Amino acid sequence: MSPDQERPRLFYGWVVVAACFLATLTLGETFWCFGVFFKPLESEFGWSRAVTSSAYTCFLIGHAISLVVGGRLGDRISPRPILLATAVISGTAIALCSQTDSVNELRLFLFIAGLGAGPMWSVSTSTVVRWFNGHKRASVALAVTTTGVGAGAIIFAPLINHFIGAYGWRDAFLYVGIIMAIIVLAAALLVRRAPQAGASDSSSFPARGGAPTRAMIGAFITVTFIITVAIFSFQAVNVHLVPHATDVGISDTSAAIAVGLTGAFSIPGRLISGFVSDAIGWRRTLALAVLGMALSITWLLFLDAVWMLYAFVLIYGTCHGIRVPAQIGILGQTFGLSSLGQLVGISTAIGQLVGATAPYVMGFIYDHTGGYATGFYILMAMLAATGIVAFMLRGRLTPGQRPTDR
Repeated sequence: MSPDQERPRLFYGWVVVAACFLATLTLGETFWCFGVFFKPLESEFGWSRAVTSSAYTCFLIGHAISLVVGGRLGDRISPRPILLATAVISGTAIALCSQTDSVNELRLFLFIAGLGAGPMWSVSTSTVVRWFNGHKRASVALAVTTTGVGAGAIIFAPLINHFIGAYGWRDAFLYVGIIMAIIVLAAALLVRRAPQAGASDSSSFPARGGAPTRAMIGAFITVTFIITVAIFSFQAVNVHLVPHATDVGISDTSAAIAVGLTGAFSIPGRLISGFVSDAIGWRRTLALAVLGMALSITWLLFLDAVWMLYAFVLIYGTCHGIRVPAQIGILGQTFGLSSLGQLVGISTAIGQLVGATAPYVMGFIYDHTGGYATGFYILMAMLAATGIVAFMLRGRLTPGQRPTDR
């Protein structure tokens, strides 16, 4: 009898997917929606775009730290207490942003929110990968889990814009902080540790004891480089898309909707990623997604109408969505599962630390050149080079073994 036939009719892994989807849903608020708050904060306090962006940079630094810690804990203990802690920390910190009276206060609150939010990604994704180890729908399960971020953008971007318009940005922070905490608490109550958690995997990147081979170190550095460039580009576009769109005459409402649509279009991209990877492998899937992001950014150089903005988010959002599961899948495929949460945490944390500078860098470029064109050219070149690097990756590694093609 096959393993699939031995599973109960209701495989609890799918409940875990739903729980982890809820956890990543809240990342749609923290990662996608700062741009909606951008101009209200800039207008009230008179901050420059570089200074305003620096608050979000602090969130990304906190997020990077907790990605590593959360991923390591997720490899060793149940995900439930980790998610419970993240609900309290991140939800409270987002709500406290409503009390901001200076940029340093906002930086502090968002840094704490980042400390709480990291495990929502590293713990959720690695937990699902473990539950579906060997399952014929493993790629789809991972893709569905990561769609939570895109769905969160669809929900939170227009919701925050409505809250800001109706009640002001302070109450908007308060309300979304409460909503975020409730959603993650619900996810924590549903999630369970995978039955095979803690089992050894001879193909894993050594967490302790044995030394990794030179090929394994090189492969990890390469994957981390790709993730880092992609995250840097994402954070730069994510924070400055709304300001750029409104600068060229597009309304605040249309720009906020575009942020949500970017997340919306990332959902089919994430689902497509699972099916495409089954056909061509995670490596080629990741490479094509990154190259697609590079090409789509050229559209922003000519942006001057709402339909052009929505055309951009269609292409960019889909390519971004394809990329996200691919970068996690390639880590699991290459290094195995026993330390997956830690590897996801480390590679994403490095990406977030570098990406944390992206909003500030783009704001600095704008402040000194009067526009975003130079920044967009830099992003396109970085992504194009990274796509080529992704094509050069090789597949599964075991200690002492050379990489395979897929």
